[in-house]
This record gives sequence, C-alpha cells and structure tokens, in this order.
Amino acid sequence: MILWRRLDMPGHDACALHLDAGQWHLQGAAVWGDRRGPARIGYDIICDQDWVARSARLQGNVGGRAISLSIRRGAGGEWRANGDEVPDSHRLMDLDLGFTPATNTIPLNRFGPHGGGDSAALWLDDGDWTLKPLHQGYRLAPDGSWCYRSAETDFQTTLTVNRHGFVTDYPGLWMQED
Repeated sequence: MILWRRLDMPGHDACALHLDAGQWHLQGAAVWGDRRGPARIGYDIICDQDWVARSARLQGNVGGRAISLSIRRGAGGEWRANGDEVPDSHRLMDLDLGFTPATNTIPLNRFGPHGGGDSAALWLDDGDWTLKPLHQGYRLAPDGSWCYRSAETDFQTTLTVNRHGFVTDYPGLWMQED
C-alpha cells in the first residue's frame, strides 16, 4: 500500500496493489481540494497478469458533481464507459486516470523488464472529466528513474519509482508520504 500527498493542491491518495486469480488490482481513494470544490473518488482498476488494463470503476464526487463510471474493454478491443463505446478507443492498451498517480503503475510494471516503451492510453482528463486517447512514453534512465512524456499534452517529467512500480516522486504533482 502507498499513500501519496498531492503537491499542486491540497490532497492525498491511498492505493493498494494485489494479485488475485491472475489479475492485478489497484484499489484506492483520492481526496483533494479541486477548483470546483472538495473532491473524493474511489477507484478499482483491474489488469491482466501481463499488466494490460481490463476495467476500472470510479465512484465519488467532485465539487458536488457525482462521478460514477464503469470503464471496460470490449470484445473488439474498444473501450466502453457505462456501456457506451468511447470514440477513438480501439487499440488503447492502458488506462490513465488523471486524478491519481496509481495508473502509472500499469505501464511501469509492463515496461520494467524491457527498459521502457510507448503506449496509447484511454485518459480520463480530470480537467473536463472526458475520456480521450493519450500517447505516452516511458524510458528507464541509468539512475533507475523513469523519463515520462505525453505527446498530446506536451508534458514530460522524471518519475522516481519503488520496487512495486508505484511512483514515489512525481515532480510538482505527487510525493509518497512516509
């Protein structure tokens, strides 16, 4: 289990990782002072044993707005949100929930043995709470940190990661609490 402190605004996220019947589960809850008002989202993400995202459930509130989302990979490789197909979601391997660093754990564990790689994710943009494609790259640096970049948002940073693939330092955004 890990506890993160949010650095760009008041907030925390607690997340547990466990393997059950050949599936990885990331379960947690994030609370923060969003610009729209207090926010709390619980999440449960399931990946297969190879760290390919299969589904996520989110429940909570952001500034008085209820958030209830069930995201699932369909039989044809498309993603579905509350049963509806998400446009442009075919061949997106990962899930990236913008309000938590927990979802970085998925590609970091998949890419770890290979020293990095590129991935297309279905991204929940917590700015407008919409799902959209996000192309990401992760590269292992000689010092053991990870160089992360996102083409769509023109964002890049260096992530410090523990042996479980949890981010421990996400500069300017998240830091592991002791």
